[in-house]
Amino acid sequence: MRMTLCAQRHRGFTLVELMVTIAILAILLMIAVPGFRDLTRRQQLSSAGYALLADLSYARTEAAMRSAFVSVCPTADGTSCVTSKAYAPGWLVYAYAAGVAGADQAYQSGSADFTLLRYTTSQSGVAITAKDDKIITYGQQGQLKRDTSTAPVAFVACALGKDRSAENTAGVPGSALSVSGSGSVKSLPLSSGAECTPT
Repeated sequence: MRMTLCAQRHRGFTLVELMVTIAILAILLMIAVPGFRDLTRRQQLSSAGYALLADLSYARTEAAMRSAFVSVCPTADGTSCVTSKAYAPGWLVYAYAAGVAGADQAYQSGSADFTLLRYTTSQSGVAITAKDDKIITYGQQGQLKRDTSTAPVAFVACALGKDRSAENTAGVPGSALSVSGSGSVKSLPLSSGAECTPT
């Protein structure tokens, strides 16, 4: 009697039970992995968009506090501005005196005329595209130093797809960022099917 109970207690899985368990795990993984990938991509996109919004707001505040020009420009190496619409490789926030040279001056590393306030490094897995390749400058009262009725300051941030191109999907929607003439910034999600280019 004891031997029978002991044998039943140590009985293992049959081959059929093991195969069913493995099949169920494989199905669950196929469902979970794409969702996890989208979650990661949404997080990267949200983080990059927030970083740009925060730095634009910071530039506006610093311009008013310093009573100087504060500009934002894309950079490839953290030491100089580049003429580009792409902000994902990184951007600079820097201050300089509001003098005769005017606004929209490109940052010059090592020059006493410029103060580097922030350097935001490359944003991986995303594309951040500006409407134009002009430097963005805030004046001494925190206002934009350009006519936004003819040249609005706008960005679009989208996640990169498998082919490394920007895409706006239902699973990972992009966002549109804009700066008003007063200098305030806002972000809105892109509508479904919208292109990843600023309008």
